[in-house]
Amino acid sequence: MADGKDSGTGYPGGCGLRIVNRLLPVVLAALLACAVLAPGFAQEEAAAPAAAAAPAAAAPAAPAPQTTGDAIAADVQADEIELQEALSTIREELRAAVASAPELPEVISVAVEKEAPPGAGNWLPSALAVGAVALLIGFIADWLFQKWARRRWLSRLPTAPEHLHQKIGWLLICTLIGVVGALVLGLAAFVAKEIAHGMAPYAHRTVMIMIAAAVLARGFTAIVKCVIAPHMPHQRVLNFDDGEARRLTRDINVVVTLAVVVLAVNTWLAGLAISDASRDLIAIVLSGLGVLLIIWVCVANRRAIAEAILPPTGRPAPIWKRWLVYNWHLFVIVYLIAAWLVRSARLLLGHPGAEALVIAPLPILIVCLGLYGVAVLVIERSMKRLPELYAGHNRADEGKRIADYRDLLERGAALVVIFGGIAMLLHLWGVDFIGKPDVGGRIFDVLVVVFLGWLAYDAVKIWIDRKIAEEDPAPLHADGADVDSGDVPMGTGKSRLATILPLLRFFLLASIVVMVAMMALSQIGVDITPLFAGAGVIGLAIGFGSRQLVEDVISGAFYLVDDAFRVGEYIDIGKIKGTVEKISIRSFQLRHQNGPLNTIRFGEVASITNFSRDWAIMKLPLRLPLDTDSEKVRKIIKKVGEELLADETYGSMFLDPLKSQGVYEMDDSAMIIRVKFRTKPNDQFVLRRIVYHRIQAAFQKAGIKFANRVVTVRVEGEPGTPDYAAARTQAIQAGAVEAIALTDEAAAKKAGG
Repeated sequence: MADGKDSGTGYPGGCGLRIVNRLLPVVLAALLACAVLAPGFAQEEAAAPAAAAAPAAAAPAAPAPQTTGDAIAADVQADEIELQEALSTIREELRAAVASAPELPEVISVAVEKEAPPGAGNWLPSALAVGAVALLIGFIADWLFQKWARRRWLSRLPTAPEHLHQKIGWLLICTLIGVVGALVLGLAAFVAKEIAHGMAPYAHRTVMIMIAAAVLARGFTAIVKCVIAPHMPHQRVLNFDDGEARRLTRDINVVVTLAVVVLAVNTWLAGLAISDASRDLIAIVLSGLGVLLIIWVCVANRRAIAEAILPPTGRPAPIWKRWLVYNWHLFVIVYLIAAWLVRSARLLLGHPGAEALVIAPLPILIVCLGLYGVAVLVIERSMKRLPELYAGHNRADEGKRIADYRDLLERGAALVVIFGGIAMLLHLWGVDFIGKPDVGGRIFDVLVVVFLGWLAYDAVKIWIDRKIAEEDPAPLHADGADVDSGDVPMGTGKSRLATILPLLRFFLLASIVVMVAMMALSQIGVDITPLFAGAGVIGLAIGFGSRQLVEDVISGAFYLVDDAFRVGEYIDIGKIKGTVEKISIRSFQLRHQNGPLNTIRFGEVASITNFSRDWAIMKLPLRLPLDTDSEKVRKIIKKVGEELLADETYGSMFLDPLKSQGVYEMDDSAMIIRVKFRTKPNDQFVLRRIVYHRIQAAFQKAGIKFANRVVTVRVEGEPGTPDYAAARTQAIQAGAVEAIALTDEAAAKKAGG
């Protein structure tokens, strides 16, 4: 039955033909919605409902739907009818196009003969010969111009540029030379064509199409060659090696040449007297071959392009980004197939406007790369890069590099170029949203607001991060600390600005986010006045319900205004002491010298002792025998202090010299002489070891020994009796235990800080 139906239509039978007849319309129908959404389709179809409405006006009016559900059902039914009609049209046009395939060479030959002047023979070979000669003359002129321009302009530029703007400038000049060379080619070929007289009108059109195609192909291949720079590794900006660059340039040139040939053939056939079905068949087949070639180029170069997109150095990209980059060709393949199907559907439906859907992404990409290169060139020539700073540290190997404003402008330029390329591509699909009052226009306005908010957000963040890095001192090292004894370096801390800036950053960035969100909601038509009122009510509820939170925030604000402590300083708040590591809105964190991190609310702090401001005094006790000459000790201490002040390494660390304070205390076994010196915070621990070492050496040279701790016990009884010996042993043991306990208590107290 099926075979009989096929043969009954006059359609050449065959299994392959039936498959094309049945499957291709189904595939085309899957993307018919895209063709319907295009403005051209909507405008051309607008006349059909108007024509159908005229007879309907004379007929009795049909009863209007009484409910919204009935109206929606009627619209759906109308859409189904329209879709079925479109499918029927596609099916009929496709059958007619495929049926015309066997007679296509004869049809074209007859059409070419009709264009010949009366009494003239076949004009096509002579036209092709004239076009070939004209193009040969044009290519010679292009070659001569390229040779002169490169020697004149490129010879003045450095052959191995060091900076990015130098490379981009070199490539832009090279691109300009290539484009001007293509125009020279066209001009020379046109002049050569005009010399030939007596050409038929369509022969003239044929030669002009050949010249235009050659100019387009030459211009685009020159641009591709300059963008990828296959033979210029020193000027290459993209992350390709020499082999990948040459292969990719060759493949793209083949695609561009084929695309220009397809465009030229379609333009040439448009003037011949052939049927629309034959013309549509040629266009569909040629564009299909172009799609297959582009897919092959994408698959063959997928890895090289993916590695060029990823950053060559630095931290590895996230998994999702790597997956997108390494599978970019899948998205391109889906787009190409969709664009080819939509173009084919629109050709069969008789709707123009989809000729550039297949090949448009490539020239758009080239144009976007050129615009971004110009933007980077202008930015780098007009703005100097700020000194490199790193988060937390001042060395590249210890922190993440902080961006500067030039990085921000380059990222902004990249986003603008990407958005512009997407807008141009959507325009080809019939989606225009810039300056429109519809939903698309509102989305565009929201994107503009978000983009400007992102620029402000990043600019504030860069300024504050760089200020924090400039104010952040070099990291402290505990080389001078006695860890076993519980001492820890008491850092001088960050500046007051570096302490307040993180909180200021939080408030500013939060304000920018809130403002951008409000402006975006306003752009899409949301009334934001109730939101402000609701925010005020919520703020009052939080203020009354969270009294402790308000107390913490206000107390912290006053502590920061009073400059009571800063990040990096060593403080004591009574129960806890340690180095300030972080300050937030309602609390701060202290790192104890033994390691624990304590978080304290500002409202809990009654008093603060800051050990890291201005200067620190270190007092050292010296236990000496009771018969030691204190005046001699004073002179020795003074001499040691003078030697330390003259020391090249440690002299500059003293604010006041080492001096003796005399006899501070006397016990039953020694007298205690105390010495002191004044330094900057954190230096006292380094100098304490040096002072002890120098004093010990000076005392040893002077014959002064340190006193040993002596425990005196009293034993009751007569010596020599058994009771006396037992009492003596017991007293000695008790005294030793007491002495050990006192020593352990003092050590524990010192270790606990």
